[in-house]
Amino acid sequence: MLYMKETQLIEKLKENNEQAFKILYKYFPKIRSYLLKFGASKQEAEDIYHEALYVLIKKLQDPNFVLTSSVNTFLFSICKYKYTSLNRKKQKGIDIEIEAHEKENIEVAVEEDKKYYAAQNAFQQLEESCKKLLKAFYVEGKRMKQIAIEFGFSSDKVAKTQKYRCLEAAKKNYQQKNISL
Repeated sequence: MLYMKETQLIEKLKENNEQAFKILYKYFPKIRSYLLKFGASKQEAEDIYHEALYVLIKKLQDPNFVLTSSVNTFLFSICKYKYTSLNRKKQKGIDIEIEAHEKENIEVAVEEDKKYYAAQNAFQQLEESCKKLLKAFYVEGKRMKQIAIEFGFSSDKVAKTQKYRCLEAAKKNYQQKNISL
């Protein structure tokens, strides 16, 4: 499966990289499923997705544009808006509004994406030793005694203290990043 970090993907899209465009199509099945669920035809779903891709590419070419959500969230929001717009035209003037809770869901998803990327950025700014220690504990599930041995700490209490310091550094990085959002 094709994989690329969001920041890399955005940069590659700006460069018109073919691999980056292929990656964008991994988002299509989920968005198509959503559109079909709300009454779009397969052709409409495909057309709407292509229009959303066009909007994304045009936006990325604007040097003043800053993507504040994930690419997936951005495409989803554009597709949802375009389908609602298409439905309005089909209904000849009957207003079809996105329900308040659906708008809220999009806003929540965008906000969660912002928090995720802020946390990811905060982690990436840590010293390498902190990254390794936190991964060992939280991702690999290692015990403090094992971490103390692997990292050369004199005891598991020292390892626990170091883990605490690393978490505090990550929190500080996160709060600084969150303020700038």
